[in-house]
Amino acid sequence: MRKDDISLAQLTELLANEKAASGKSGQTVIWYTGAIRRYSDWLINQKLDPTLANFTLEQVGAYIVALQRAQARELHPFQPTEGRPLSDSSVNSYVRALRGFSNWLYEEGYIDEPALVRLKAPKVTQKAQPVLTAEEIATIVCSLNPRTEIGARDQAMFLLHLDTGMRAGELCSLRLQHVHLDDGYAIVLGKGRKERPVKIGARAAKAVRFYVLHWRRPTQVHEDHVFLTCRGVVNASAAFSSAGGEPLTVCALDQIFTRIGRQTGVERLHPHLLRHTFACMHLLRYRDPFALKSLLGHTTLQMTNYYCEAVR
Repeated sequence: MRKDDISLAQLTELLANEKAASGKSGQTVIWYTGAIRRYSDWLINQKLDPTLANFTLEQVGAYIVALQRAQARELHPFQPTEGRPLSDSSVNSYVRALRGFSNWLYEEGYIDEPALVRLKAPKVTQKAQPVLTAEEIATIVCSLNPRTEIGARDQAMFLLHLDTGMRAGELCSLRLQHVHLDDGYAIVLGKGRKERPVKIGARAAKAVRFYVLHWRRPTQVHEDHVFLTCRGVVNASAAFSSAGGEPLTVCALDQIFTRIGRQTGVERLHPHLLRHTFACMHLLRYRDPFALKSLLGHTTLQMTNYYCEAVR
Protein backbone atom coordinates (compact mmCIF):
# COMPACT_ATOMS: atom_id res chain seq x y z
CA MET A 1 0.00 0.00 0.00
CA ARG A 2 1.27 3.45 -0.90
CA LYS A 3 1.58 5.93 1.96
CA ASP A 4 -0.89 8.27 0.27
CA ASP A 5 -3.53 5.53 0.39
CA ILE A 6 -3.37 5.10 4.17
CA SER A 7 -6.65 6.18 5.71
CA LEU A 8 -6.73 9.03 8.20
CA ALA A 9 -8.71 6.72 10.51
CA GLN A 10 -5.76 4.30 10.67
CA LEU A 11 -3.32 7.13 11.29
CA THR A 12 -5.60 8.58 13.97
CA GLU A 13 -5.55 5.28 15.84
CA LEU A 14 -1.75 5.11 15.62
CA LEU A 15 -1.45 8.69 16.85
CA ALA A 16 -3.83 8.02 19.75
CA ASN A 17 -1.87 4.95 20.83
CA GLU A 18 1.43 6.82 20.62
CA LYS A 19 0.15 9.79 22.62
CA ALA A 20 -1.40 7.54 25.28
CA ALA A 21 1.78 5.47 25.55
CA SER A 22 3.86 8.63 26.02
CA GLY A 23 1.74 9.66 28.99
CA LYS A 24 -0.52 12.27 27.40
CA SER A 25 -3.85 12.74 29.16
CA GLY A 26 -7.06 11.25 27.86
CA GLN A 27 -8.35 14.74 27.12
CA THR A 28 -5.31 15.46 24.93
CA VAL A 29 -5.86 12.24 22.99
CA ILE A 30 -9.54 13.12 22.50
CA TRP A 31 -8.54 16.62 21.32
CA TYR A 32 -6.29 15.22 18.60
CA THR A 33 -8.55 12.39 17.46
CA GLY A 34 -11.70 14.54 17.46
CA ALA A 35 -10.12 17.19 15.24
CA ILE A 36 -8.80 14.64 12.74
CA ARG A 37 -12.10 12.75 12.58
CA ARG A 38 -14.02 15.95 11.93
CA TYR A 39 -11.62 16.75 9.10
CA SER A 40 -12.14 13.24 7.70
CA ASP A 41 -15.92 13.72 7.83
CA TRP A 42 -15.54 17.01 5.94
CA LEU A 43 -13.50 15.25 3.23
CA ILE A 44 -16.24 12.66 2.83
CA ASN A 45 -18.85 15.41 2.51
CA GLN A 46 -16.68 16.92 -0.22
CA LYS A 47 -16.70 13.56 -2.06
CA LEU A 48 -13.01 13.09 -1.30
CA ASP A 49 -11.28 10.05 0.15
CA PRO A 50 -10.25 10.51 3.82
CA THR A 51 -6.70 9.40 3.12
CA LEU A 52 -3.23 10.84 3.61
CA ALA A 53 -3.26 12.01 -0.02
CA ASN A 54 -5.93 14.57 0.90
CA PHE A 55 -4.19 15.86 4.00
CA THR A 56 -2.58 18.83 2.25
CA LEU A 57 -2.12 22.50 3.00
CA GLU A 58 -4.68 23.40 0.32
CA GLN A 59 -7.35 20.98 1.53
CA VAL A 60 -6.91 21.84 5.20
CA GLY A 61 -6.98 25.54 4.30
CA ALA A 62 -10.33 25.04 2.56
CA TYR A 63 -11.56 23.13 5.62
CA ILE A 64 -10.62 26.02 7.93
CA VAL A 65 -12.55 28.45 5.73
CA ALA A 66 -15.55 26.11 5.99
CA LEU A 67 -15.20 26.02 9.78
CA GLN A 68 -15.17 29.81 9.95
CA ARG A 69 -18.48 29.85 8.08
CA ALA A 70 -20.06 27.03 10.08
CA GLN A 71 -22.66 27.30 12.80
CA ALA A 72 -21.56 26.04 16.20
CA ARG A 73 -24.59 23.77 16.30
CA GLU A 74 -23.13 21.72 13.44
CA LEU A 75 -20.11 20.66 15.52
CA HIS A 76 -21.59 20.87 19.02
CA PRO A 77 -25.17 19.57 18.61
CA PHE A 78 -25.74 18.96 22.32
CA GLN A 79 -24.78 22.44 23.53
CA PRO A 80 -26.97 25.59 23.59
CA THR A 81 -25.42 27.17 20.51
CA GLU A 82 -28.45 28.04 18.37
CA GLY A 83 -27.74 30.74 15.79
CA ARG A 84 -24.12 31.20 16.85
CA PRO A 85 -21.16 30.79 14.50
CA LEU A 86 -18.29 28.59 15.56
CA SER A 87 -16.06 30.63 17.84
CA ASP A 88 -12.61 31.68 16.70
CA SER A 89 -11.16 29.86 19.71
CA SER A 90 -12.73 26.60 18.49
CA VAL A 91 -11.38 27.12 14.98
CA ASN A 92 -7.97 27.95 16.47
CA SER A 93 -8.09 24.71 18.49
CA TYR A 94 -8.85 22.61 15.39
CA VAL A 95 -5.98 24.22 13.49
CA ARG A 96 -3.49 23.55 16.30
CA ALA A 97 -4.58 19.91 16.55
CA LEU A 98 -4.26 19.34 12.80
CA ARG A 99 -0.89 21.09 12.77
CA GLY A 100 0.27 18.80 15.58
CA PHE A 101 -0.95 15.82 13.56
CA SER A 102 1.04 17.08 10.56
CA ASN A 103 4.20 17.34 12.67
CA TRP A 104 3.64 13.80 13.98
CA LEU A 105 3.23 12.47 10.42
CA TYR A 106 6.54 14.07 9.48
CA GLU A 107 8.35 12.72 12.55
CA GLU A 108 7.03 9.21 11.85
CA GLY A 109 8.08 9.32 8.19
CA TYR A 110 4.61 9.31 6.60
CA ILE A 111 5.24 12.62 4.81
CA ASP A 112 8.43 14.23 3.52
CA GLU A 113 7.79 17.60 5.16
CA PRO A 114 5.33 18.95 7.76
CA ALA A 115 2.48 19.84 5.41
CA LEU A 116 0.86 22.43 7.67
CA VAL A 117 3.94 24.27 8.89
CA ARG A 118 2.77 27.39 7.02
CA LEU A 119 -0.83 27.16 8.18
CA LYS A 120 -1.55 29.92 10.67
CA ALA A 121 -4.20 29.51 13.32
CA PRO A 122 -6.83 32.28 13.31
CA LYS A 123 -6.33 34.86 16.03
CA VAL A 124 -8.52 34.40 19.06
CA THR A 125 -10.56 37.31 20.37
CA GLN A 126 -9.30 38.10 23.86
CA LYS A 127 -12.44 38.16 25.98
CA ALA A 128 -12.71 39.25 29.58
CA GLN A 129 -12.41 36.22 31.84
CA PRO A 130 -15.85 35.45 33.35
CA VAL A 131 -16.00 34.98 37.10
CA LEU A 132 -18.65 34.06 39.63
CA THR A 133 -19.94 36.85 41.85
CA ALA A 134 -20.02 36.54 45.63
CA GLU A 135 -23.83 36.34 45.46
CA GLU A 136 -23.70 33.51 42.90
CA ILE A 137 -21.20 31.57 45.01
CA ALA A 138 -23.39 31.93 48.10
CA THR A 139 -26.48 30.84 46.16
CA ILE A 140 -24.77 27.72 44.85
CA VAL A 141 -23.25 26.71 48.21
CA CYS A 142 -26.58 27.18 50.02
CA SER A 143 -28.39 25.08 47.41
CA LEU A 144 -26.20 22.03 48.08
CA ASN A 145 -27.46 20.01 51.05
CA PRO A 146 -24.53 18.27 52.80
CA ARG A 147 -27.01 15.99 54.60
CA THR A 148 -27.44 14.02 51.37
CA GLU A 149 -24.86 11.99 49.47
CA ILE A 150 -25.14 14.08 46.31
CA GLY A 151 -25.25 17.38 48.16
CA ALA A 152 -22.24 16.58 50.35
CA ARG A 153 -20.17 15.47 47.37
CA ASP A 154 -21.18 18.38 45.14
CA GLN A 155 -20.60 20.97 47.86
CA ALA A 156 -17.15 19.51 48.61
CA MET A 157 -16.24 19.50 44.89
CA PHE A 158 -17.51 23.04 44.35
CA LEU A 159 -15.66 24.53 47.32
CA LEU A 160 -12.45 22.59 46.62
CA HIS A 161 -12.53 23.55 42.94
CA LEU A 162 -13.12 27.20 43.79
CA ASP A 163 -10.48 27.19 46.53
CA THR A 164 -7.66 25.64 44.48
CA GLY A 165 -8.34 26.49 40.81
CA MET A 166 -7.44 22.95 39.78
CA ARG A 167 -8.53 21.65 36.38
CA ALA A 168 -11.54 19.36 36.00
CA GLY A 169 -9.32 16.40 35.17
CA GLU A 170 -7.14 17.10 38.20
CA LEU A 171 -10.18 17.12 40.47
CA CYS A 172 -11.48 13.84 39.06
CA SER A 173 -8.09 12.13 39.40
CA LEU A 174 -7.46 13.36 42.96
CA ARG A 175 -6.52 10.49 45.31
CA LEU A 176 -7.08 10.19 49.05
CA GLN A 177 -3.38 9.81 49.82
CA HIS A 178 -2.66 13.11 48.07
CA VAL A 179 -5.14 15.15 50.14
CA HIS A 180 -3.72 16.51 53.41
CA LEU A 181 -6.65 18.34 54.96
CA ASP A 182 -5.07 18.86 58.37
CA ASP A 183 -2.12 20.58 56.74
CA GLY A 184 -4.28 22.50 54.25
CA TYR A 185 -2.97 21.26 50.93
CA ALA A 186 -3.26 18.61 48.23
CA ILE A 187 -0.94 17.27 45.54
CA VAL A 188 -2.54 17.27 42.09
CA LEU A 189 -1.33 15.58 38.93
CA GLY A 190 -1.45 18.16 36.15
CA LYS A 191 -0.70 18.30 32.45
CA GLY A 192 2.44 16.51 31.37
CA ARG A 193 2.06 14.31 34.48
CA LYS A 194 3.58 17.04 36.61
CA GLU A 195 2.67 17.12 40.28
CA ARG A 196 2.17 20.39 42.14
CA PRO A 197 0.81 21.39 45.57
CA VAL A 198 -2.36 23.46 45.93
CA LYS A 199 -3.60 25.17 49.08
CA ILE A 200 -6.94 24.18 50.61
CA GLY A 201 -8.78 26.63 52.86
CA ALA A 202 -10.55 25.68 56.06
CA ARG A 203 -14.08 25.82 54.58
CA ALA A 204 -13.25 23.58 51.63
CA ALA A 205 -11.26 21.21 53.87
CA LYS A 206 -14.25 20.88 56.21
CA ALA A 207 -16.60 20.06 53.30
CA VAL A 208 -14.23 17.46 51.82
CA ARG A 209 -13.63 15.86 55.23
CA PHE A 210 -17.39 15.64 55.90
CA TYR A 211 -18.03 14.00 52.52
CA VAL A 212 -15.18 11.50 52.88
CA LEU A 213 -16.08 10.50 56.46
CA HIS A 214 -19.87 10.33 56.14
CA TRP A 215 -20.90 9.85 52.52
CA ARG A 216 -18.08 8.46 50.41
CA ARG A 217 -18.88 4.79 49.71
CA PRO A 218 -16.60 3.19 47.11
CA THR A 219 -17.67 0.04 45.25
CA GLN A 220 -14.23 -1.50 45.72
CA VAL A 221 -12.34 -1.43 49.03
CA HIS A 222 -9.13 -0.38 47.30
CA GLU A 223 -10.78 2.53 45.40
CA ASP A 224 -8.82 5.65 46.37
CA HIS A 225 -10.29 8.41 44.19
CA VAL A 226 -11.68 11.15 46.42
CA PHE A 227 -14.88 11.91 44.49
CA LEU A 228 -17.15 9.09 43.37
CA THR A 229 -20.45 8.60 41.60
CA CYS A 230 -23.52 8.49 43.83
CA ARG A 231 -25.91 5.60 44.30
CA GLY A 232 -29.14 5.54 42.32
CA VAL A 233 -28.18 8.38 39.98
CA VAL A 234 -29.34 7.82 36.41
CA ASN A 235 -26.44 7.42 34.03
CA ALA A 236 -26.66 10.04 31.25
CA SER A 237 -25.55 7.52 28.62
CA ALA A 238 -27.77 4.63 29.68
CA ALA A 239 -31.32 4.11 30.86
CA PHE A 240 -30.51 2.62 34.25
CA SER A 241 -29.44 3.72 37.71
CA SER A 242 -25.85 3.45 38.83
CA ALA A 243 -24.78 1.52 41.89
CA GLY A 244 -22.41 4.38 42.60
CA GLY A 245 -18.99 4.33 44.14
CA GLU A 246 -17.03 4.65 40.89
CA PRO A 247 -14.52 7.42 40.07
CA LEU A 248 -16.04 10.50 38.44
CA THR A 249 -15.15 11.30 34.85
CA VAL A 250 -14.64 14.81 33.45
CA CYS A 251 -17.80 14.36 31.39
CA ALA A 252 -19.78 13.46 34.51
CA LEU A 253 -18.33 16.47 36.33
CA ASP A 254 -19.47 18.74 33.49
CA GLN A 255 -22.97 17.29 33.75
CA ILE A 256 -23.03 17.78 37.51
CA PHE A 257 -22.13 21.47 37.25
CA THR A 258 -24.64 21.96 34.42
CA ARG A 259 -27.33 20.51 36.68
CA ILE A 260 -26.30 22.73 39.60
CA GLY A 261 -26.29 25.77 37.31
CA ARG A 262 -29.82 25.09 36.11
CA GLN A 263 -31.11 24.47 39.64
CA THR A 264 -29.61 27.69 41.00
CA GLY A 265 -30.21 29.95 38.01
CA VAL A 266 -26.46 30.32 37.37
CA GLU A 267 -26.77 28.87 33.86
CA ARG A 268 -23.18 29.69 32.89
CA LEU A 269 -21.72 27.44 35.60
CA HIS A 270 -19.12 24.94 34.43
CA PRO A 271 -15.94 23.54 36.04
CA HIS A 272 -13.54 25.86 34.22
CA LEU A 273 -15.50 28.91 35.43
CA LEU A 274 -14.36 28.05 38.95
CA ARG A 275 -10.75 28.04 37.76
CA HIS A 276 -11.28 31.48 36.18
CA THR A 277 -12.86 32.75 39.40
CA PHE A 278 -10.05 31.40 41.57
CA ALA A 279 -7.38 32.97 39.35
CA CYS A 280 -8.96 36.42 39.27
CA MET A 281 -9.69 36.40 43.02
CA HIS A 282 -6.09 35.38 43.74
CA LEU A 283 -4.67 38.18 41.60
CA LEU A 284 -6.99 40.79 43.10
CA ARG A 285 -5.84 39.76 46.57
CA TYR A 286 -2.12 39.13 46.09
CA ARG A 287 -1.14 40.76 42.75
CA ASP A 288 1.42 38.01 42.17
CA PRO A 289 1.20 36.41 38.69
CA PHE A 290 4.27 34.26 39.32
CA ALA A 291 2.67 32.58 42.33
CA LEU A 292 -0.56 32.15 40.36
CA LYS A 293 1.36 30.52 37.49
CA SER A 294 2.60 27.83 39.88
CA LEU A 295 -0.79 27.33 41.52
CA LEU A 296 -2.53 26.88 38.16
CA GLY A 297 0.16 24.59 36.76
CA HIS A 298 0.97 26.83 33.78
CA THR A 299 4.30 26.20 32.07
CA THR A 300 4.62 29.82 30.91
CA LEU A 301 3.20 33.19 31.92
CA GLN A 302 1.26 33.50 28.65
CA MET A 303 -1.91 31.90 30.00
CA THR A 304 -1.53 33.57 33.40
CA ASN A 305 -1.37 36.96 31.68
CA TYR A 306 -4.93 36.52 30.45
CA TYR A 307 -6.04 36.74 34.07
CA CYS A 308 -3.75 39.68 34.70
CA GLU A 309 -5.48 41.57 31.88
CA ALA A 310 -8.88 40.73 33.34
CA VAL A 311 -8.19 42.31 36.76
CA ARG A 312 -6.36 45.46 35.71
